[in-house]
Amino acid sequence: MSTTQSSMISIRVNNLEKENFKLLSILENRPVSQMVKDLVERELKSKKLSSVDIRKLSKEARNALLLKLSEEAIPVYNKYKDELTVDETGDGIV
Repeated sequence: MSTTQSSMISIRVNNLEKENFKLLSILENRPVSQMVKDLVERELKSKKLSSVDIRKLSKEARNALLLKLSEEAIPVYNKYKDELTVDETGDGIV
């Protein structure tokens, strides 16, 4: 039997910001929570992380990020795998 865990995040906003969230939600015809999730995903995809940035992450976050990056990179690698290999002759020169 598997259980689904849900965690909530709350942010403090003033009334004007709250109304802006509601307005955008109505205009996009999507819940505020989904808009925030999409925004976070889009920002993370466009962010270029250096090795120093990755090392600063917690072990769990680092493992999750590296797994995600690997899952995205493997299909591209497999697509161009033949072009990446170099045939060698007996003397090691192509």
